[in-house]
Amino acid sequence: MYSTDTKMAARQIVRESLDQILAGTYEIPSLDEMVTILESNFEYSFDEYKAKRRIRRLHWDWNDTQLLDELDRQKRHYENEIRVNLKVAALNTIEEVEDLIKSLKWTITEWKVKNL
Repeated sequence: MYSTDTKMAARQIVRESLDQILAGTYEIPSLDEMVTILESNFEYSFDEYKAKRRIRRLHWDWNDTQLLDELDRQKRHYENEIRVNLKVAALNTIEEVEDLIKSLKWTITEWKVKNL
């Protein structure tokens, strides 16, 4: 997950929840909920074909069993890394949502002072 992804996700969440935010009824999603939201919006899949080609190039003398074992190891490593990255991205997105809400409330208050 990149910081631009988390910012885009936070903006999308704030846009979709704007009426709840303005009404004061919006609750920021939990970490697990945010991970689910990010998981469904951003696709970072393991490319088995490319990984297999790369392993075969580096270890041309390996048999199919060794190749498949290494492919399986790399896939597990990738999935673990994605899980960790999703949690970090979820925390960053929650923080970004909180910042956007604070900024929105401050802007509305400032507008009210000037115009009312």
